[in-house]
Amino acid sequence: MCQAIPTKGVWLFAVIHKRPFAAVVLLVLAWAFLARPAQAGDSVTFALFTRGWPPFEMVVDGEARGAALDIFRVSMPKDVETQIMMLPASRSALRTSGDRVYTRLESLDWMDNESLYLWSDPVVRLRTVLVSRGDNPLEYRGEANLHGLTIGCIKSYSYPNVASLFKSGKASRYDVNSDVVLLRMLKAGRVDVALFDEYTARWIIHSSSEMNMNDFHVAKRELGSTELRFAFNRHPGWEARLPEVNERIRANRKAGVYKEIMDRY
Repeated sequence: MCQAIPTKGVWLFAVIHKRPFAAVVLLVLAWAFLARPAQAGDSVTFALFTRGWPPFEMVVDGEARGAALDIFRVSMPKDVETQIMMLPASRSALRTSGDRVYTRLESLDWMDNESLYLWSDPVVRLRTVLVSRGDNPLEYRGEANLHGLTIGCIKSYSYPNVASLFKSGKASRYDVNSDVVLLRMLKAGRVDVALFDEYTARWIIHSSSEMNMNDFHVAKRELGSTELRFAFNRHPGWEARLPEVNERIRANRKAGVYKEIMDRY
């Protein structure tokens, strides 16, 4: 005797009629599957600082660009969707614990409370260098050869290696808000030397129509350095995916992927 195969609706009715408890379990499981929120790591959003940090974070004709975004895209696991969100207060995104994973390239040295965030392995080393005028080059040999100088700095930035110089009054700190303005002031002789992260100084000079590398001298010896890492907000479940991120970072570093990216900038 042939037996017809019931449709889903007839089958469910039969289950409910004969086994009501099992039917309830099935309905709960189906609802949970359909209502499942995005799993941690389905997508990660880079919170880009709209005021810019060349060459890492830039907005050109309304489009987000920069080395940090290139590094971000090659560092996330392959099954993760990468997104960009432009924010004027980008670090604030790292303090949220909502339904989105946010990240930025940051340094442990820059954050007041590093335990608030999840951190990746180091990605890129950032050097702080002394820049002087090309017609009056100055090598950095320690605090002593900076005595009596007016040193251009970016307002609100800290420079631990020369902080004691400013505190003692043996050198003067002159603050401005813009890297471009600081390089212009240095070229015009309004400050004796200036402190920059090396990538930023070189990018601005190479991109400028009014300046070139012959106008400046970058000291060979650095004043200090820090490691850039991905800082993530403490999204539930994302910590479990950090080993995947770190594995990709280590592989990229070994293969020279990050060096190749930075060489383009």
